[in-house]
Amino acid sequence: MRSLFITLAYMKIIMDADCLIKLTKAGIKEDVCNAFTTFIPTRVRHEVMVNAPMHPECSVIQNNLDKGVLKEISEFRQAMKGEEAVLALYQQGNYAAIASDDKRFIGKLRILNIPFLTPGVIILLLVKQQHIDRSDGLRKLEKLSCMISDDEFAIVKLKLEALPKD
Repeated sequence: MRSLFITLAYMKIIMDADCLIKLTKAGIKEDVCNAFTTFIPTRVRHEVMVNAPMHPECSVIQNNLDKGVLKEISEFRQAMKGEEAVLALYQQGNYAAIASDDKRFIGKLRILNIPFLTPGVIILLLVKQQHIDRSDGLRKLEKLSCMISDDEFAIVKLKLEALPKD
């Protein structure tokens, strides 16, 4: 895992809809997009924007796409589900990791030995790489707490609290 922390600062990540929505709702997505080159497949944009246009995070995501902060990549097979498109793009390109919070998808990534990040781990990574400070990381983790597992929350909180104070 340590090598992933080192290389992510210079690499690209692909995000699925579940992770994108959670990070947006918690107000963390901009930090992620500023720290890393972040991509979503067209299928993920479709899942987020077309299937749920009434949600407030849609306008934030569209604004990020319009500004080029979040980058959209067209996949070669339009009929794919979001996770399939994310995996296909990862296998095609030069990506460091996949960002997801879907337990079933994460299980598949583990079997395939593909590096992945969950929303809580992303916060820890942002703090460790000094994109945000420790106290901001703890605040953002609290915002995310109702959307991630209790185990992930507890582990990331312990790791953040163990870091030197700002």
